[in-house]
Amino acid sequence: MVKCIVIGAGPAGMSASLYLKRAGIDVLIMEEGVPGGEMLKTDKIENYLGFDSISGGDLALKMSKQLKNLGISIIKDKVVSVSKKDKFIVKTLNSEYVADYVIVATGRVPLKLGLKGENDLLNRGVSYCATCDGAFYRDEDVAIVGGGDSALTEALYLSDICHKVYVIVRKDLRASEILKNRVKNKDNIVILKNILVNDFVFDDRLTGINLNNGDKLAIKGLFIAIGGKPNLDFLSDLKIDINNGYIKTNEKMESSVKGLYAVGDVRDKDFYQIITAASDGAVAALSIREEN
Repeated sequence: MVKCIVIGAGPAGMSASLYLKRAGIDVLIMEEGVPGGEMLKTDKIENYLGFDSISGGDLALKMSKQLKNLGISIIKDKVVSVSKKDKFIVKTLNSEYVADYVIVATGRVPLKLGLKGENDLLNRGVSYCATCDGAFYRDEDVAIVGGGDSALTEALYLSDICHKVYVIVRKDLRASEILKNRVKNKDNIVILKNILVNDFVFDDRLTGINLNNGDKLAIKGLFIAIGGKPNLDFLSDLKIDINNGYIKTNEKMESSVKGLYAVGDVRDKDFYQIITAASDGAVAALSIREEN
C-alpha cells in the first residue's frame, strides 16, 4: 500500500515524485527502462531553463540523482494493468500494488512509417534514436524522416559523425528557427522537401530507400523521427476519456477517473517539451497535496 504511484520516470514523472515527496506524501515511481524517457535520445538540450546546453542523458542523471537524494525509490518493473475498486490496483510483471492515487507519465512510443520490412530492419539500418545508434554509421550516408525539432536535432548530431545526412520532409520544416538556421549552415545536410519514402532497399541490412519522386538514395542508416503516440493498453480496465490517443485532463492534470492523473507526453495538450512535462508533474503533485 502506497499513497501515490507514479508510472514512468521521464521529466514529468520525476517532477511529480519530487513534489510529492517534499509534500510528505508517500510515493513510489515505476520505470521499465532507464530514468529519463525521451530525454535520453537527445544529444543536446538548449531550451531547458538553467542550462545553456546539456545532453539529455546528463539532465536525466541530475534529475534521478535528486530523487535518490530525497530517498525516492524507482522500481524497475513494467506495469501491465491498472484497475480501480475503492483504491487503485497496479499490477506489474513482478508484483501488485495498491494506491490512493496514480500518476501516468509513460510518454510516447515512436511512430513508424508502416512500410514493409520496417520491423525486420530495426537495428539493421532502421532506428528511432540517432544518439543511441548514430555511432554505428560513422562516415556513412544516412537519412532522417521528419521535419520537427527532434528530427533536426538528430540531423545536426549525425552531421558531425556521418558523411552525408538527408532530411526527408513530407511538406516543409516545422522546427524552430534556430535549428533550421544551424541545419542550413551544415554543408553535409541535404533537405528534401515534399518527399515521402516509398520503400526500403535491403538484403540482410538496409542499403537504400526509394522515394516517391522516383529517386533512390543509397544510405546505410535511416532514422525515423515523425513523432509518437502513447501506449495506453495497460489502462484498458479503466474508462478514461481519450482524445486522438492521448489522455484528456483538467487543469489539475486529473483524468476523467477520479484520482488518476496524466502528465507529460501522455496528456492531450498543445505543446510537448521537457519543461512543460516537468510543469505537468508539479501541477499533478500539488493537486494531490491539496486533497491531503
